[in-house]
Amino acid sequence: METQPASILCKLVLRASTRRWLFLILLAISMIFSGCLSATPTITPGPLTTPTPSPLPTATPTPQPLGHPTNPLIFGVVAFEDQPGVAESATRLAEQLTEKTGLSVQSLPVDTYQALLKGLGARKVHIAWLPPLTYLFASQHGLARAALLTSHFGVYLYGTQFLANASSGFTLYFDPVRGVNLADASVALSQFDGRRPCWVDYTSASGYLVPAGLLALHGIHTTEPAFTRSHAGVVRSLYVQGICDFGATFSISGDPRTSSAVLNDLPDALQRIPILWRSDPIIPNVNLSLITGLPESTEKQLVDAFLEIASSPEGLALLSSSAGEYQIEALKPIDDPLYDPLREVLDAL
Repeated sequence: METQPASILCKLVLRASTRRWLFLILLAISMIFSGCLSATPTITPGPLTTPTPSPLPTATPTPQPLGHPTNPLIFGVVAFEDQPGVAESATRLAEQLTEKTGLSVQSLPVDTYQALLKGLGARKVHIAWLPPLTYLFASQHGLARAALLTSHFGVYLYGTQFLANASSGFTLYFDPVRGVNLADASVALSQFDGRRPCWVDYTSASGYLVPAGLLALHGIHTTEPAFTRSHAGVVRSLYVQGICDFGATFSISGDPRTSSAVLNDLPDALQRIPILWRSDPIIPNVNLSLITGLPESTEKQLVDAFLEIASSPEGLALLSSSAGEYQIEALKPIDDPLYDPLREVLDAL
């Protein structure tokens, strides 16, 4: 359609010879341009708007590494009501750790091991003394890793021993002079099948869990047990007879038959209550555990600091008081597989 007015215009130009035709041509041109102009869209300005500025990005603070003054390492200790000095000792120990490592360490006293485990699970506790069964729970759930083991009464690990009254008719499979067993567990413990044991309590590693686990490991079944609530109570029950047929107590780290609680009343307990069989030392003492996921450099700094503190009598006294008056005589580095023999026995239960 746009070429049709231009074609007419050309014809008119060629044929125009008079002013009349010139006037018509000029009129046509004015119409064409007026039509073009009228076809041009009219832009009506709208209301003025203010553009909304884009929000500027905010800086996200980078968390400081553990050991920084704003993100200290927390040394958790269990302080029971009858141990008022534990919290104070833990504070002094944390101060020494800070001084020796250059890391910020603070102490946190709690009143139960359940609270301590909760702190490890929430990653609000990073260092702790843990007994063997508590550590196994923490390890199983990936909360902590054993770093150092304590020497207690001259040993790092202890075991359990099976006892009975000398008149009970059981066979002795332990030589007290040489301190060795005379038969394997499967043979020595089979004589307890169908008999009644005396255990300490449900939470005792050497007085219930390990001996009962050893029996279960070898398929030996006993009758309903009696719980005496103490290792000395097991010895006393066997001495008077009629309560149980055999029992178990801790061994290697000591012997409850020689304790004053027993010998004061039963001076012939060693002769009347002999050892029938004794386990290997498979129960580790209290350990120092570190939360999983710590940088290796941080772990090394902490381990080196604890070993340095343990190198002096004053340091050992501070470590012992921070562990609830648990007598610590030395520390040594360990790895988690040390607990595998204990795990095997407990798994049998």
